[in-house]
Amino acid sequence: MFDRQLSIRAAVTLAAASLFFVAAPAFGATDTVTISGKAYRFNHMDTPIPGATIKVRELPGVSATTETNGDYELVVPDDTNVTPYIESGSIPPGTVPFDEHYNEIDLQTFHTRGADIVNANFQSPTDFEYGALKAILAVPASENGRPEQCAIVTTSSARNVRGVDFQTFWDRTPHGVAGATSFGVPAIPGPTYFNEYVIPDKTKMSSSEDGGIVWEIVPAGTYRIITEHPTTRFASFLVTCENGRVINANPPWGAYELAPGEQPLPASNVAGSVLRAKAYRQGRKRFISLRLKSGENLTSSVSYSSISRPGVPGLAGGFESRKISPGTRTVRLRMPPFALHFRVPLKVSVQLKDASGVKFTSARRVTLPKVKRPGKR
Repeated sequence: MFDRQLSIRAAVTLAAASLFFVAAPAFGATDTVTISGKAYRFNHMDTPIPGATIKVRELPGVSATTETNGDYELVVPDDTNVTPYIESGSIPPGTVPFDEHYNEIDLQTFHTRGADIVNANFQSPTDFEYGALKAILAVPASENGRPEQCAIVTTSSARNVRGVDFQTFWDRTPHGVAGATSFGVPAIPGPTYFNEYVIPDKTKMSSSEDGGIVWEIVPAGTYRIITEHPTTRFASFLVTCENGRVINANPPWGAYELAPGEQPLPASNVAGSVLRAKAYRQGRKRFISLRLKSGENLTSSVSYSSISRPGVPGLAGGFESRKISPGTRTVRLRMPPFALHFRVPLKVSVQLKDASGVKFTSARRVTLPKVKRPGKR
């Protein structure tokens, strides 16, 4: 979506974008990744927001304040779900000709997966722009001015604004890809696409060169947003909706273009992880227990193979796919009755797949306990 100087009416319909600074919490150095970027005023890429408070929905103790130029660095645990958001506040006097109050905006839900997340942008609208946006889109609001339900915004953004610095990102605006269509899983009404004048247009059936896409009224829940195009591939992304939230999965994240053969960035997909794996027996039956944590609806598939050990029979197998709903839960898998009288070291591979079809696999080691022969103590 355009991040340039526009008319007020066009501006209030823009997708939010930004980058933010946050202090590092006390996690182990080898178990963290860094999220970085810049916070700036909606429709004014030349106006950073200093002193803004950035938080993470899933980690209440993590917060920080943006620097003078709006930059941030946020250190968060690896292999976990994180939804950064900027709290509402006022731009300090002297930064703009008059005091401006800006509004709370969420980003998409990332899953940290061993790589730093850069250019996770925040672009926060002022009260006037925020109110006008709600009016143009006919968004029902609560007494506190927040949406009664949830709103989602993204941009079908071009490949050339990803992996570049902020100035290059700015120089390459507008950066939308025309002709894209988006939908949510589970299904949600809409979306509405922005036309070439940066205005939501109910008559449009796909994105314009602006790239803007909005779902105005979304019930609470988690949704994977999938974007399609006749000739171009896009990454999907996850949003975590609660009543009152405005989520902007903005460039260069959200619905970003993929080059031919390129895979989505790891943080975009499969918001789930394996917390624990163990093996145990009950009588003459043996089981593998998996503790899984998910931020969205996923499909799990499990395979196993024995780790070579003298005198222990080799074995391999797998289990049918199972649906995993959001939350933390335990999956128990009964093992077939092979090599009962041996302790069998196993490599267990857990594949998690999201609604877009992207998969990630985690490996764990467990040892099946032996089952004593009848009559033996």
